[in-house]
Amino acid sequence: MSIQIRRFSLRLLLCLSLFPLSAFAEKLSLEVRADREDCRYSLGDSVTFTIDCRNPGKIKQAALQYRLSEDGERVIAEGPLNFSGGSCSLKGALDRPGFLRLDLTLIADGDTARAACGCAFSPESIRPTNVLPEDFDSFWRQARAELLRVPPDPRVEEAPDTAARGSRRYKVSLANIENSRIYGWLTVPDGAGPFPAVLCVPGAGVNDVGAHANYARAGMVVLSLEIHGIGVGLEDSYYAGLRDGLLYNYRFFGCTDPYYFYYRRVILGAVRALDYLAGREDVDSTRLGIAGSSQGGALSLLVSGIDKRIKALTANVPAMCDHTGQLQRRPSGWPRLLRHDNSPAALRTCGYYDAALNAGLITVPALLAVGCVDNTCAPTTVYAAYNNLRGPKEIDGFPKMGHSYGPGWEEKAVKWLKDKLDHAGK
Repeated sequence: MSIQIRRFSLRLLLCLSLFPLSAFAEKLSLEVRADREDCRYSLGDSVTFTIDCRNPGKIKQAALQYRLSEDGERVIAEGPLNFSGGSCSLKGALDRPGFLRLDLTLIADGDTARAACGCAFSPESIRPTNVLPEDFDSFWRQARAELLRVPPDPRVEEAPDTAARGSRRYKVSLANIENSRIYGWLTVPDGAGPFPAVLCVPGAGVNDVGAHANYARAGMVVLSLEIHGIGVGLEDSYYAGLRDGLLYNYRFFGCTDPYYFYYRRVILGAVRALDYLAGREDVDSTRLGIAGSSQGGALSLLVSGIDKRIKALTANVPAMCDHTGQLQRRPSGWPRLLRHDNSPAALRTCGYYDAALNAGLITVPALLAVGCVDNTCAPTTVYAAYNNLRGPKEIDGFPKMGHSYGPGWEEKAVKWLKDKLDHAGK
């Protein structure tokens, strides 16, 4: 698959206006802002960045380095700017949909300050660079049939010492494919129910998972999943040993065969967790949601695409979006699978596990968040997923945020999900 890449037209205007230097007590800092508060532009527009130095002391020598790029990857222009503590402006544009990113480094008298800002250019026009495999439906239908042949064997152990006020907490494990188990923390609000329920899927890494009691405080049963099949509530040293040993680089395990790819078992484990939630007497099975960030955001989209019991989802800076972007000179989402293995076999696997492609199967409400200077899950990849969603959708963009949560977003996401699930049952 190929697309014609048009050459960038970049208009740079640099205006330096140096102010008198003065002494301050604060740490050196650098600020950058675009000329539109929402940092959204159309093709044909240009953005003017204003750069200010809030320098702490009397700067004798200063050097400012700038880098303009498309999504932090393809460099458009870069170089040094003479700068000794004042302000300057920089103008730029893109001629295809994407994100223009400005990275700045100021070195002054041995101190260093950095700043970055990303601006969207016609982001609503960004689309995935791949399509679902022809046998996608049958692949996952057969996978779920395999899971159904495994008795769930739920094991539930109350963990009263870990419970937050107003709730009960349990350790849960469920049988999964490949003679494995899936583990999690279950938190149930006090009261009779039935409650809506949320499956929380984790970000990348090999760690214990949080219980996400904030969902229970909002009146939802929450099952927080550990995806590696090693248990919850264990010693940190145990997780660290696996993280640096047997599970090092797990994200690439089996990537040359969709049947053996690591995330097949993970996704089916999430489906099994939904089975368990739907079967609980204190859960309203018509009001199931899923939530995650980064890898968890990817799983939120991937699972929602194949399991129609989910009625609403949230995904913060989702990973695993548009694996094939790099083949079209665009970013690819974490884990940038094709940089690890660019074989035809790995390329085939990508189609079954691309959150941006799965988004096209989702018709329920979705809330996403994107960091416009995210080095892990580039904003173009997130928009490839967002634009492919088929149901009611919202996205919150944070122009100066990297791979993180925006201010207040976690609280907003919990309230948003509770509202959508409450309406799903009516």
